[in-house]
Amino acid sequence: MTNNNYQYIEEILLRLLGLLLAVFTESEKSEVQEFIDVGEYGLALETLVDIVYEEDKQISSEALRLVQELAEVMQMDANTLEAKLRGHVGAE
Repeated sequence: MTNNNYQYIEEILLRLLGLLLAVFTESEKSEVQEFIDVGEYGLALETLVDIVYEEDKQISSEALRLVQELAEVMQMDANTLEAKLRGHVGAE
């Protein structure tokens, strides 16, 4: 990946995290932010998805779309991530 890809991924991750500020605790937000800060974008995304899944949080359809976009750009298994989020997308 090029530096532009990394910058784009980081921007989308930060936007996604911003969307979840209302549902994430400060410690959950910090956990994801720490991975972003050290460039571990895959771990950041997986951690974010796991928090939503394990803590039974509701996310917006926009947040789901950003997860899908990130998975595609980072060549991660979008189906697995989406399966965890299914049932956690709330009304807008």
